[in-house]
Amino acid sequence: MSYAPLRLKYIIGTRESQLALIQTESVIAQLRTFYPHIEYEIIKIKTAGDKNLLTPLANIGDKGLFTKELEIELEKQTIDFVVHSLKDVPSTTLPPNMIIGAILERADPRDAVIIATRRQEKSLNELPAGSVIGTSSTRRIAQLKLKYPHFTYKNIRGNMNTRWEKLNNEELGYDAMIAAVAGFQRLQWTHRISEIIEPDKVLYAIGQGALGIECRHNDIDTIRMLSVLNHEPSLIRCVAERAFLKRIEGGCSIPNAVRTEYNGKSLIINGILLNLDGSRYVKDDMENPDLTISMTTPMPNFFVSQTDDDLLTPDDEIQTVRKNLKRKRTDSNTDDDDDDNNTILLPPSVKISSTEISNTPLLRHYAHVCGVNINETILENAELCGTNLAVKLMQMGADSILEEIHQKVVNIPT
Repeated sequence: MSYAPLRLKYIIGTRESQLALIQTESVIAQLRTFYPHIEYEIIKIKTAGDKNLLTPLANIGDKGLFTKELEIELEKQTIDFVVHSLKDVPSTTLPPNMIIGAILERADPRDAVIIATRRQEKSLNELPAGSVIGTSSTRRIAQLKLKYPHFTYKNIRGNMNTRWEKLNNEELGYDAMIAAVAGFQRLQWTHRISEIIEPDKVLYAIGQGALGIECRHNDIDTIRMLSVLNHEPSLIRCVAERAFLKRIEGGCSIPNAVRTEYNGKSLIINGILLNLDGSRYVKDDMENPDLTISMTTPMPNFFVSQTDDDLLTPDDEIQTVRKNLKRKRTDSNTDDDDDDNNTILLPPSVKISSTEISNTPLLRHYAHVCGVNINETILENAELCGTNLAVKLMQMGADSILEEIHQKVVNIPT
């Protein structure tokens, strides 16, 4: 039986860019197929990452660059959930009471090369030495320098529209830029892509290509409502990727990347951590041949057990908070023609107060992702697979690379 939402209206927060709005509208369109009688309202919010378009991402800092202002509104309950590009959502930590309530089917996670319209070349291999490549991603720069050390890499910031304009402004000197394929697909700009970079050259960002919906962890109604959007293979891959990044303690200032493959049974995750110029890196993979089997047998010494304190902290286990989910009944003349389950729908003005208290368990999360209606053993093993790959890279020398990066990167207050 499908879930019956408790409210008549949900308010969605989003960034102001064209791409962010397209992504949010696509989520609403999918929700309407399940809940045609629910109303949705969009509120546009500008984030710190949107306001500062000059400083390289690595120098601004990693903590909620594109999410903080949205999360503030979530906490204030002025909005009910936020649609994110999942790669923008920190994996190491989320603010208290914040959770990823759903992950939708992933688009192409690879990176694309977009060459300036004034140039005739169609690929990076065709561009001459000294060409200026626009990207603000330390991940992309470090990996591209391994293959294309003869290029100059230059910061390029802004939403997709802004970057496209900068690329084709000859005075700025860009010959090409690198961006996510998924963004160009959603904007219907695939004709502007000159080349798609395969993962054997450049591994992609954690969660790239996926949309993640963030909401309050104690808003069980919204989490249940959103769960119909979960795409199980995408969610499982993203849980492994986010667990990898969480254990590495990486972010946009740390060049790290992944590639995951999941066939419904086995999961393979490739991961890499590099220094800023790509001259040092550690790279390896981890495979679980069957995620449905609990990990009860001894593991190699670079693995961590499922009871490891760093893996399953109290924050990762089913927690209990005191929260009152009692709702005011709607007026007796409220239209109830879709009330087959005797569910009481709440008018938009009714909010769940965090000060009203009762015993309600929070849903368990995996790398800050709620996988409602997905097998918990599979989710545990996916999380463990990503974590163990990170531990393996740490034993291969990732610690010293991270120390080198921390010494070089200077964060500039936003």
